[in-house]
Amino acid sequence: MKRWITVMSGVLAVTAAAAPVSAQATAVNTRSTTANTRTTAANTQVAPIDPVAALTARFAANRGVTIAEISRTSSGGKPLSAQKRRGVAQFDAAGVTGYDILTASALPGETTKPVRSLAIGGNVYTSGGLVGEGLPDGRKWMRAPGKIRDLSPFQTPVLVLEPATLKALLATSKAKKPGAALHTGTITLGALYRVSPSYRADLRGRPSARVAATTVAWRLWLGRDGLPSRLVTSWTEPPASMKVTRVSDVRFASWGKAVNLTAPLGEEPAV
Repeated sequence: MKRWITVMSGVLAVTAAAAPVSAQATAVNTRSTTANTRTTAANTQVAPIDPVAALTARFAANRGVTIAEISRTSSGGKPLSAQKRRGVAQFDAAGVTGYDILTASALPGETTKPVRSLAIGGNVYTSGGLVGEGLPDGRKWMRAPGKIRDLSPFQTPVLVLEPATLKALLATSKAKKPGAALHTGTITLGALYRVSPSYRADLRGRPSARVAATTVAWRLWLGRDGLPSRLVTSWTEPPASMKVTRVSDVRFASWGKAVNLTAPLGEEPAV
């Protein structure tokens, strides 16, 4: 009986001594697991979003984005014109497939009627302004052929709705921090001509050496989703009879909104 009591006392003593060690090991394992979880979470949070991939991911049929632009043209510090544009761009799986834009003067006291441009299905339809005044009675639209993917609804030559153009722009960014919300830089019109279908279509020919060397200063804001939210560009055109400076401020919103543009009725073919 005494021997049994002695043996049991030894077993209990060993168990009691081992308990703190086991508890310490459990605590260490718990801390290690927590640290690994925090490290994994941190790695996930710092992974930057690729803006070009974010843009192309939004390309889907009957989806689009709301756009607004204010553009100003001046010479020698004196305003020559100012316009404001607002509307929507429509996408398909390959990119921009149409737009609906209303353009109005932004100069004080200007009485020019707004002009609406609707591009869809291989044609550009224009209504209002001087165009509307010249149409036959009962007609509200003038129709002209146009390759929609090569057209830009903006005054700025930088169309960031084109993946290649957005990529080229970001390649000149001065931002050093991955995933930065604000990017700034400069790009030449010659570089834009090489990557931008809309700019090539706008020029309708190769730019001269002087035009190609023209520098466009730009600032691009990106949202948390990596998509453009604002683009400001400014450039001075080479002197012809006078030096002209242009500034454009474009805003983007409601990415992925439903857009279903249709051709208007009662259009008049352009002569």
